[in-house]
Amino acid sequence: MENDRARQPGRPGPEAAPGAGADGPLAIIDRLSIMAFTDRGEQLAKRIAALVRRQNIHARVDVNRVTDLKKSAFAAFKTGNTLLFIGAVAIAVRAIAPLLKSKTSDPAVLVVDELGRFVIPILSGHIGGANSDAKALAEAIGATPVITTATDINGVFSIDTFATENGYVIVNPDAIKLVSTALLEGGTVGLCSDFEIVGQLPPQIEPSLDGNIGICISLNTQKTPFKQTLKLVPKCFHVGVGTRKGIDPSLLLDLFDETLRNLSIPIEAVATVSSIDIKKNEEAILAVTQRHRVSFVTYRVDELAEVADQFSQSAFVKETVGVGNVCEAAAYLSAKRGMIELPKIAKDGATLAIAREAWRVSFETDYDRA
Repeated sequence: MENDRARQPGRPGPEAAPGAGADGPLAIIDRLSIMAFTDRGEQLAKRIAALVRRQNIHARVDVNRVTDLKKSAFAAFKTGNTLLFIGAVAIAVRAIAPLLKSKTSDPAVLVVDELGRFVIPILSGHIGGANSDAKALAEAIGATPVITTATDINGVFSIDTFATENGYVIVNPDAIKLVSTALLEGGTVGLCSDFEIVGQLPPQIEPSLDGNIGICISLNTQKTPFKQTLKLVPKCFHVGVGTRKGIDPSLLLDLFDETLRNLSIPIEAVATVSSIDIKKNEEAILAVTQRHRVSFVTYRVDELAEVADQFSQSAFVKETVGVGNVCEAAAYLSAKRGMIELPKIAKDGATLAIAREAWRVSFETDYDRA
């Protein structure tokens, strides 16, 4: 299986299986751009790159000896990769300051001094995963992670970390601050979920259907049970597609958007678009994933063939690509063999199916992240 994702900054989706076939703290890092300014810094950068590649066989890592800081930072920032500066924090701050856009889209940025003594996350600590990456990198190179975010240093439940690590989209990120402030001040925060909750709730989080401040986990982005509601949408839908070669991208875009609209599926709830691996460069599919920033997963013929006989077969498709069903089989696999929400539909040279992953709200039991 390949995963050509239009990814959230810094974090692999669940389907990406980062680190498969490898072991170590750096297995959580899947795409990394390292920028060094001195010979000693470059040596450390190459050492870190080798460690990441060894511990995550799927990782994409590039090392850059910087001569034009502004140009290099812009190019690296645009990729959405986790960005690691080897040098002084001030250099990193000056480099990224003009590039900052929003809490939900900026990538993770870290700084390591050129002696490899300290690892400091300076941007997107929770949603981008910079804090987790800093701890992992520090462990791997024998450094000290310098974490400054309030929830982490106080051992308080971090809702944005929870959302990022467990496959939720935060609909209104401005409300993160309200929830975090309430928890840091010792208050309670309500939790309303349309999904089964398993495991022990974090301290200060209480089940509730109304109240002042709370978290709502639902596929309904308009649901607002609390006066101040932080809304989380689980990414539980997986869209499988098949297309005629060279199809006009607008046709697939229209079919995709129309289908979600008819089924009242918010785009926030779509985890992946998937297809057969020979379609990994298909312009129409890439147009969909790039517009909606959705992970693109591809499967080999043998992977699809394992489940394709559960769905209707097309002799023409089998003769053309080697398996008789692509869209339903791909959606089914991406949804971890979940329920088919929409069987295959065909229009204008494209086929589309949607599967729904079984979903439960599961909390960790250890909230001391300091």
